[in-house]
Amino acid sequence: MNEMELGFKDALQNQRLIHGALKRAHIYTTRVDYEDYFQEAMINYAQTYQQYVQDNGDMTKFHKFVFQKLTWRLIDMLRQEKRYFDFHSLEEFDFQRVPEDLSENKLDFVNFSELTNLDRTLLQEHFIEDIPLVILAKRYNHTTRALRYRRDSLLKKLRHMSKH
Repeated sequence: MNEMELGFKDALQNQRLIHGALKRAHIYTTRVDYEDYFQEAMINYAQTYQQYVQDNGDMTKFHKFVFQKLTWRLIDMLRQEKRYFDFHSLEEFDFQRVPEDLSENKLDFVNFSELTNLDRTLLQEHFIEDIPLVILAKRYNHTTRALRYRRDSLLKKLRHMSKH
């Protein structure tokens, strides 16, 4: 049996330690993706076990070491997930969640005369039709960076219009 298999066996015997690391990272059983984090922690436990056996022969301090390592890894995963959703979040104008027949009523606050042609195009093609900015950049001969900037300024305009 190699060290990785022994690591998984040890992880199965020490599931309380893994649940404790999840709890320390504020990942609770009420989360939808709790089992995913648990599986990831199991894999990390086995990999850490394998590395630890190769580097150290003394296993007396392993449980403290693996607990801390799992906690740090889980927190890193949460930060990565948060960064991804912060960057890709367009919850205010997520038209996929709104049924199509209601989306027209949701746009009644928009003053289209204040929008440029590119703003109207972005509103229609990017937000409503869900066409990625990369494709729109090629289609309209702009850089994706410029379109991201225009998208953000359009969102500010729409927020301002919705308040007034």
